[in-house]
Amino acid sequence: MSKSFFLLLLSTLIVFPSQAQSVYQNLQTGEYDVGFKIVTIEDDTRYESQGHEYPSSNQKLKPREISIHIWYPAQANSKNRRITYGEYCYNHLQSSTAETMDSARIQSQLRSRKRTVRSYFGEPDEKGWAKLIATPLLAYIDAEPMNGSFPLLMGSLRPLSTSIVNEYMASHGYIVAMIEYPNFNGTFGDMALDDVRDMQLGMTWMVKNMSVEPGQIGSYGFSGAGFSQVLMAMDEPRIKAIADLESGLFMDRLFQSLSASDYYKPERLRVPFLHIFSTDLSEEEIHLSQFEDKMKFSDRYRLILNQPALHHWDFASEGYTACLFLNNRGDEKRNIEQSFELSCKYLVKFFDVYLKQDQQALAFLQKKPTIRGYASELWDLTTYKAVQPVPNLDQFEQLITNKGIEEAVSIVRNTIMIDSTSNLWEGSRMNAIGYQYLSDKQYEEAIGIFKLNAELHPTAAGWIDSLAEAYELTGEQDKMKQIAKQVVDILTAEESLSDSDQSLLALNQERLGK
Repeated sequence: MSKSFFLLLLSTLIVFPSQAQSVYQNLQTGEYDVGFKIVTIEDDTRYESQGHEYPSSNQKLKPREISIHIWYPAQANSKNRRITYGEYCYNHLQSSTAETMDSARIQSQLRSRKRTVRSYFGEPDEKGWAKLIATPLLAYIDAEPMNGSFPLLMGSLRPLSTSIVNEYMASHGYIVAMIEYPNFNGTFGDMALDDVRDMQLGMTWMVKNMSVEPGQIGSYGFSGAGFSQVLMAMDEPRIKAIADLESGLFMDRLFQSLSASDYYKPERLRVPFLHIFSTDLSEEEIHLSQFEDKMKFSDRYRLILNQPALHHWDFASEGYTACLFLNNRGDEKRNIEQSFELSCKYLVKFFDVYLKQDQQALAFLQKKPTIRGYASELWDLTTYKAVQPVPNLDQFEQLITNKGIEEAVSIVRNTIMIDSTSNLWEGSRMNAIGYQYLSDKQYEEAIGIFKLNAELHPTAAGWIDSLAEAYELTGEQDKMKQIAKQVVDILTAEESLSDSDQSLLALNQERLGK
C-alpha cells in the first residue's frame, strides 16, 4: 500500500464536522442523527446465474443474494464513526458494513469515480477531490436505531448517486432501503423482472426487522434506478407514494423499454407520483401524455428545475459535490446547487404529505412557496389531480353497506366508463354477488346489482335473465316481462343456440305468457 493511500484511508477514520457541514449547510437536514448499514439476505426461490439461462445439471445452485443499503434515524451521540464520501464510492461492492475490501479495489473505484466526474463536468480540482473523498457525511456506520417507528422508502440503489439524498431523507425521519442489483445489460422491462421481486422481498425483510411504520411505505429512485420502482408501484399494494429524480420515463426509446414490461399498467397506478425533471430534458419527453392522461387515477406532481443546461447528474451526489468542492462548474454553480436542494425539499415535503399526513407540507405542495434565498424562476410545479377511480367489487359491496344500493350504483355509473381494468366488468362475478343478496332476500340490493350488470353487458342473455328472476321473486310482473322480452329478443336473434340457451329461451317465453 502506498504511503499516500494509507494517509487517505487514515483520514476517512477521522470526523471533520466542518466538512460534513459544508455538504449540508444549505440542505436543512432534519432533527434525527442518521445511521447506515448494509445487510444481505437470500432468496432461495431463485438461483444466481448469468442472465435467465437454466443452469446445467452439474451446476450447484446458489440462492440469490440481495444486498440492502439502509439509512435510518439513529440514536444521538453515536460512538461509531461517520461514513465518508469516498466510502460511498465503493461500498456497493460490500455485502455488509463490516466487510473489508482490498485496497487495490478501493483505489480502482475511486479512480473510476474521478474519471466519471471528469467526463461529466471537466477536470476536477485535485485538492478539492482529495478533500471530498475524505469528507465524512451524516451517517454513522451501524449506529443504534432510534426508538419508535418510521415510514419506509424503498428503491433500487444507484451507487453513490443518491447517498446524500438518502441521508437527507433519513435525517427527516424516514428509513431508506436501497436494493443493490447486479449489472444487467437488457431493457428496463427485463431488469424489472428481478428488480421488482428483490424490492418486494427487501420490503418484507425491512418490515420484519426494522421499525417501519405499518402501512407507510413509499419509493423513489434516480435516473435508470427510478424505472423499476415505478413499475412496482403499478402492481404492489404496499406502496403508498412514489417519486423519481430525473428518470427519463417518458423520453423516446426509454419509454418503449419501460412500457414493454408486463408490469407497465399506468391506469393501475393509484398512488401519488412526484416526477422531478430538468427543463432541457423535459423537452424530449414526447410520451408525457402517459403521465398526464394514462396515470389519471393518481395525484401527480411534475417538478421542473429551470436552470439552463442543468446536467443529468446534477440531480445526484456527483453534480452537487462537484459544485461544492471541485471548482469545475463555472459561474452557475450556486444555481446548480440550489436546483439539487429544491429537488430534495420537494421530495421530503411530498412524502411528508402522503406518508406522514403533514398539513404544512401539503400547503407547500398546493401553492408554490416563497423560499428565502431561492429565485422563483428556478422551478415550476404542475399538479394533476386524480380522477376518481371506479370501485372494485369489494369496495362496491362496502359502498352498498355504507351508502345504500342507489348511491353505490350511481358512483359506479359515473366512473366505470373511464376504467376498463376494474373487475366490476367481470359479469359472472357481479352476477354471483347479486345472487348472494337475492338468497339473503335483500331484493332491492340484488335488483340494483343485476340492473347494473345488464347495463354493462346488454347482450348477455344469461345475466339479464337474473334480473327477470329477481323481479319474478318480488312479484313485479310487468318489469319481469319487460326484461324477459329482452332475453327472448337476444336469443332469437342468434343463428344457433346451445342447450342451456334453449332452456333459457323457453323459460323467458313462459314468463311472457304469464
